[in-house]
Parts: sequence; structure tokens; C-alpha cells
Amino acid sequence: MPLDPSDRLLQSLLENPAFRCWADGKCPGDNAVWEKWATEHENGPDILRQAIAVTRAVPVRDEHLTDEYIQSKVNDALQAAKRQAQMEAGGKREPLFPVFLSGWNVAASLLIVAGLCFALFRIYNRAHPAAKVVQAVQYVNAMKEVANTERPFKYVQLPDGSSVVLHRNSTLKYPQAFKNEKREVYLTGEAFFEVTKNPDQPFFVYAGELVAKVHGTSFSIKAIADEKEITVAVKTGKVSVFSEASPTLLLTSSQQATYERAHAKLVRSALKSPVLLNIPIENQEFTYSETPAAAVFDALGQAYGVNIAFDRNSLAHCSITATLGDEPLENKLKWLCTILEAHYTITEDSITITGNPCN
Repeated sequence: MPLDPSDRLLQSLLENPAFRCWADGKCPGDNAVWEKWATEHENGPDILRQAIAVTRAVPVRDEHLTDEYIQSKVNDALQAAKRQAQMEAGGKREPLFPVFLSGWNVAASLLIVAGLCFALFRIYNRAHPAAKVVQAVQYVNAMKEVANTERPFKYVQLPDGSSVVLHRNSTLKYPQAFKNEKREVYLTGEAFFEVTKNPDQPFFVYAGELVAKVHGTSFSIKAIADEKEITVAVKTGKVSVFSEASPTLLLTSSQQATYERAHAKLVRSALKSPVLLNIPIENQEFTYSETPAAAVFDALGQAYGVNIAFDRNSLAHCSITATLGDEPLENKLKWLCTILEAHYTITEDSITITGNPCN
């Protein structure tokens, strides 16, 4: 696919040693040159800002960058952009790029900055680096963001069928489809995850300075921006957690890891409480023995924060005996509908069950 003019300009900057020297802060005498460049090109300020974000995020000369290191830089970029937005909302500004750039809205392209940072591993290790950056920008622009600002908790279904219960005042970002070798999502706030098992495509949650890696399990994460700690609590399965400054810890069922931001320290411990986020799904086992089907669907709706609509008269004589475990909600629905010879449809905030009455 041919590059549009803005993408070509971005590519030319990233391949220009003089620009990289200036963006790294090593050629401050060139400020006027690049200020002039920005005024002479269409969308010049935005393109220059993006190129600066790439160049500054990770040292170019390091040819042995790890994925974990790249991801930590993604988090740094996300936090910096968030701080910038908060400063602007309060009528203040926090310098992020050279002084003459401070009037531009760097926070507006939060996802682009994060995507560019993540792309750096590919930028400096493949044959056509700048083209890879452009592809990364296009990919990140396709990300979806879900924010829960009003409800106690909100159900989010990811493209692979994984379930997320998003706490109030929390935000989740994820791609429209998981096409890469990893499934990657970004959390700000608190959420409970039930991850679809896929050993060939591990699942990563980036939450502040902490990264959680899983193949298929259920766990909670509490990563509120202004709090001193980030916590990961495992309900079932295994989760590996790590940060840039801390070694990887493997958590198993009923264990938690706490990241102390002030000391960049990661500590593993037994769960202090089975409930980290104070939402029903955390301590629900989803085990039923001759339970009325209506009660099962009511319990699922309450646990996931989603409305499940069904005909109560049709299900009046239906009962369920099953252990649904830590599978994502859609898998639970598949099993239940198989038992009941029914069907389900899912929209963003509701689920509808249809089928014939039980005898």
C-alpha cells in the first residue's frame, strides 16, 4: 500500500541522522531548522511530534532491545501523555518536547505515541524501518477504547472472546483484532479478566509500570494512576508479572503481586482477600446443581455487569447442572445454550437468549 504524504514525511525524518541528533537533544543549535521545517510542511507540527516521540522513546544504538523493555517505554509514553492531558485540563503545561513545541497538543495522540514506542523494536532491526513505523501508526489508530465512567462495573468482550469486567472509572484499550503473535491490551484503573486459552498467542495486559502475561486464566488488576501500588491477584491459573526494574514473578491461584511504585519493587504474597476489586465475579465459582436456568442467567448477568434477556416462561421448567469455571462469558453461554438447545446473541451491553421451552 503506497504511503500518503504525511507518512512519507514521517519516514524521511526517521531516516535523517540530523533530525535524530536534534530529537535526541544532542544538536540543540538546530532548533530553528526544525521549527522552520514544521511550518513549511502540511501537518508538519504533528509529524515532527510523532517522529520525536519515536526517537526519544528508546536509544537507537541498542540493538538488543527486549520486548519487555519496549513495553516499559510504551507505558512511560502513556503516562507522560496522561500527565500532559491533566496539566492542560488544569490550565498548566508540562514540557515534553522542545520549548517551541509546547503549544501543540501532544496528549491528543496518546495511542499513536504508544504505538510508535512499541514499534521501535522493529524500526531498528528490519530492512525498511520507517515503513514499519508507518504501519505501526496505522495499526494503533485502529485500536478501540472502552471507558466505564458511570456503572459499578461494565462487561467488555475482546476480539478473541476473552471477558473483561471493567470497574468504574477505568479504561481499556485493545485492537479491533488480535493479528500479531501477541494479544495485547492496555488498562488504566481496575478490571477482572477471563482469558481465552491460546498457547500460540499469549495475552499481555499493560497496566502502568506493570505487565501481566497469561495464556488462559482469570485474574484481577488494580492499577490506578494516583495510587502508590499496582496489584495483580490470580483467581485461577497462572500469571507472570514483571516491570522494567523488577524480575519476573510467576503467580498461581490465590496469589498476588504488588508493585511498589516509590521503590520500583515487585513483591509476591498470598491473597490478603479473595476480593481485590469488590465485584461479584471475583469470588463466584459458577457451579450449579439442578439450578433453575433463569437463576443461572440472572447470576451471570450480575457477575459480568451485563443485561441478559430471556423468556422466563420458556425457561420455567429448565434446570442446569454444570461447572462453568473461569471460562470467558461467551464460552459459558455456548455450554448453557447447548444444554438448553437454545441460542444467544451478544451486543455491546446486552445478551439475548432464545430457544424452545423445556419439557
